[in-house]
Amino acid sequence: MKIRCLVTGCLMMVALGAAGLRGAHAAPSAFPRIPVWSFAGGYCPTCADTIVPRERTITVRFLRDRHAEARTDFGGYRIYRVTNRPDTSSMVLIRRYSVNPGDQFSWYFSRVDTSDATLPFKNNGVLATDSVITFVDPDSSGHYEKVCRFVDHLGRCVSRGDSILVLVPPPGPHDGFRTYYAVTYEGRNTTQDASYADLYVAGRDTFDNYARCGVPGDSASCPIINLNHKALNVTPRDDQPLLEPTGGPTVNLEQVKVVPNPFRATEAWDTNGGSEIHFTHLPSEAKIQIFTVAGDLVAEIRHSDDVRDFARWDLRNQNGQDVASGIYVYRIQSGSFEYRNRFIVIR
Repeated sequence: MKIRCLVTGCLMMVALGAAGLRGAHAAPSAFPRIPVWSFAGGYCPTCADTIVPRERTITVRFLRDRHAEARTDFGGYRIYRVTNRPDTSSMVLIRRYSVNPGDQFSWYFSRVDTSDATLPFKNNGVLATDSVITFVDPDSSGHYEKVCRFVDHLGRCVSRGDSILVLVPPPGPHDGFRTYYAVTYEGRNTTQDASYADLYVAGRDTFDNYARCGVPGDSASCPIINLNHKALNVTPRDDQPLLEPTGGPTVNLEQVKVVPNPFRATEAWDTNGGSEIHFTHLPSEAKIQIFTVAGDLVAEIRHSDDVRDFARWDLRNQNGQDVASGIYVYRIQSGSFEYRNRFIVIR
């Protein structure tokens, strides 16, 4: 099993651990921005800050802001997920870490000691270094259910009024779809309606290069909006690889499939102006060759991935031109084994 170190995460944890022990004299981040990272695979807390390859799993890590947590209107953090493209209108709330009344069980981190001007993280009066929150999807998402602490061999509750809350995770992220996450601050509930909404942070809208401002470059001409919006802290960023959680590598080449087959002009995972098909259930190492029925080589794909079981083809030949409608033959080679089959493209 391969384990890779999160270089940025390792350095960040070292720095943050030292900062926490010193009492956190570092300057606050540009609130409400939240430094956030995401990685394919499952986080291993006992493996020296590493990610272990796991199918259908994504790890999201973000940096807590002690100054934000010291605010009287701070209610926690919220994690949203969306597939295919970072469309904020389609994002779904999948996890809350809340300090709002009645939801404290979802917050198992240290708290900011506001009685100390340096705002250190403390747990029962002891300095803590849990400056980074780690969310593993789907392990850390889901909903809480109250269950019996003890059951008999038939699954019947045998405890006497003794129950516990357990987190019931949903299935993992969708196969083969680009997956994005957003982190926002939750507002503190000040009324009895328990709104559990994103914290409202009023400010000038300058985060999209003044696109909606009256005078480009003039912040005073920008509209007042809620700066704590889902589009602000999104991962993966431009400097991170796309996340496409799938099942693990498959050894049997006869399980390889082309999705969709036939391809009819578009597919749900297509980007704007692009089209693609997926070769699924691949082994960790494979060579994919695509031919016309006349035997001419159209494209070749090299697949090497210990986590994802698929490779994509953009329906272009080796010269970068779109292929025509028709029947195509593909050959999968892995080691000394190979498999052949056909698929159809309909433009």
